[in-house]
Amino acid sequence: MTSNHLIPITVALLLATMSSSAQAFFDPPWITPLTPRAGEAVSVNIHGGVCDTIFFRPGYPQITQAGNSIRIVEYGDHLTPGDEWCIYGVGTLTEPIGDFPPGKYALTVDLVYDNYPFGLGTITLGVVPLTVTGPTPTATVPASSPLWKFVLTALLSCASLLMLRERRRTR
Repeated sequence: MTSNHLIPITVALLLATMSSSAQAFFDPPWITPLTPRAGEAVSVNIHGGVCDTIFFRPGYPQITQAGNSIRIVEYGDHLTPGDEWCIYGVGTLTEPIGDFPPGKYALTVDLVYDNYPFGLGTITLGVVPLTVTGPTPTATVPASSPLWKFVLTALLSCASLLMLRERRRTR
């Protein structure tokens, strides 16, 4: 191996060992169920970790709605990649946001974090379109009306008579 090949390999190895493996990330949020119906509970799912996390703080999450715009604000931590405090695991938070009447909505998911010394910082994790369809149609069975009771009794009686007649023929 010549020294011309050794220099780029050495530089590549040096850069690879100096880079930090910690990454701050939140994947785009998504809702469940994917196609909710009116009256069905809807949740938002947020996946992330390492340098970013969401944790409990009194007063959070904050869920507000103005018309067809829904906003959920979670509280957490947002660190710079490479920070020595990037110690969080990777996970998914599933947060119920409510049930909605039929319509089209835009769900904005924000994260509020302590941005010392500047106060609270906010980052938008994503805007999720949400379409709520009408309720599932239910079929009513009118078996309890007097007419249906009469028809059902007549059919059962006829079936019983036919079965008795058939038994007598086969004897």
